[in-house]
This record gives sequence, structure tokens and C-alpha cells, in this order.
Amino acid sequence: MFQNSILFTAGQFARLHHLNKRTLHYYDDIGLFSPAYKGKNGYRYYTYRQSAELESILALRELNMSIGEIKEYLNKPTAQGFISLSEKKIGEIEDTIRNLENLQNVLKEKQDMLRLCMEVEDGQIDLINCEEEYVFITPLSSEAQQGEFVDMPTLLEHLQKTWDLSKYKTSCGSILSVEKIRQGEFEIYDGLYTQLESPVRVEGFYRKPEGTYLRGICTGSWDRLPGLYSRMLAFAEEHGLRITGYAYEIGMNEIAVSDIEQYVTQVTILTEPDS
Repeated sequence: MFQNSILFTAGQFARLHHLNKRTLHYYDDIGLFSPAYKGKNGYRYYTYRQSAELESILALRELNMSIGEIKEYLNKPTAQGFISLSEKKIGEIEDTIRNLENLQNVLKEKQDMLRLCMEVEDGQIDLINCEEEYVFITPLSSEAQQGEFVDMPTLLEHLQKTWDLSKYKTSCGSILSVEKIRQGEFEIYDGLYTQLESPVRVEGFYRKPEGTYLRGICTGSWDRLPGLYSRMLAFAEEHGLRITGYAYEIGMNEIAVSDIEQYVTQVTILTEPDS
């Protein structure tokens, strides 16, 4: 019955479909896709007409369908069955695309932050325009607000909650109220914060408003930050600005630094014209 058909060996048929012939052997062994003919020598032979069936299987595999799902569908293929199956997979693909786009944005933001680190100078103070951001805030305990180091359980709890809310595990920064800055209480922090990709309805969620922010850059250990805050206050007064809300401290190059003396901290504070 195959005299008028062109027969391909497993190797030839595999090359035609950009596969390893072991894949064809495996599909045959599990009963998913078998050759049209097996010679007395045990060699497998395929016809060109089988290409459409194999390509359909490969397309379903590209959709992350399991072997079991594919076998179940191929046992009784129908138009409605394929439509239902493909709708489910299209939804999964759309979710994957959204996740990859979010990851792409995270990587671009990290790149931008590291490029900025190479452009700014230690002690630099200027004004920047910031868009609205979403952040998750964990208030610090009264003990931590009295100048103690942030205890590990608080930090772990903050990161765990943030990572439950966010698809990507990012680092956290610190917030310091403007009132404490004016009083010179530069080391008595109010809380920890982490950026989120999208708004969430949970306690601790906060919209960091868009606007003009006073920005300060500090390179080195954190004990140099009080001096930066003092200079930022002087800058605001000199330029007729009133700072409001919180100061947001964040490490800019945590992912690419091994020495604390190279660590770059960015401080941003929302400003308003001082009427």
C-alpha cells in the first residue's frame, strides 16, 4: 500500500520537522505518534501526509500541553474540543506574555538605575520629576524608631508580604518622615517600603504621589546620610521649596556592588512651593 508514497526514514522525517529522531522514537513508544510503516529490520518509515499530524502535535506541545492531554484530545478530536482547548491555552499564553512584560520592565528599571549610578556624583542634590508609584509599607516598631537596628523578624515579615503581593522579589528601602528630618532625627526611621508593579487592596499599600522630588545621592556607608539630609534641607530653603510627606531611601546598586564604600543610596522627598 506504500508503493506510491514517498517514505522517509526516522532521521529524514525528524530533520524535515527540525526534531531529534529520538523524539520520534519516544512518541512511537508511548503511542502518541507512530510511523506509517515499520520494516522487517525494525526501521521506522513515515509519509509526507503524516507531517500535518506531527506539526499539530508539536504545536500543542508548544502550548505546554502535557503528553496525556494531547493523547486524550487526539483519541477523539472534534472542532469544539479544539476550540475549548485552544481558548484555555490562549489565556495561559496571555498570562505568560504579561508576566514576561513585567519581568522585562523590572530588568529595564534595574538597568536604568545602574546607569544612573554611573552618572550621578556623591553628594549631588537636584530636583527630578517622578510619576506615581505603588509601594508597600511596613511600619517599624517603637524600639526600631528609637534608633535600634531593624530586627530580622520585621525585615523578613516585610519581604515575605511584599513577595506575596509582587511577582518579582525586589529589595526594600526605608522611609523617614519630614518632621523627623526637620528635627534632625535622621536615624529614627518610620518604616520599610518596597515598590510594587500594580495597586493592591491590602493594609500597607500606598500610592507614592507624582510630582517634583528633591533628590540626594550618597555614596558609602549609611552613617553619611545625616549630612546629606542636612544639605537637602538647606537646598530646599535656598530654592523656596517645602518638603512634605516622607523621604524614601533606596539602594541603587545593591545588585552590582561588593564594597560598602561603593554603595549608592538615593533619597527622594516630595516638594511643594513654599508659599
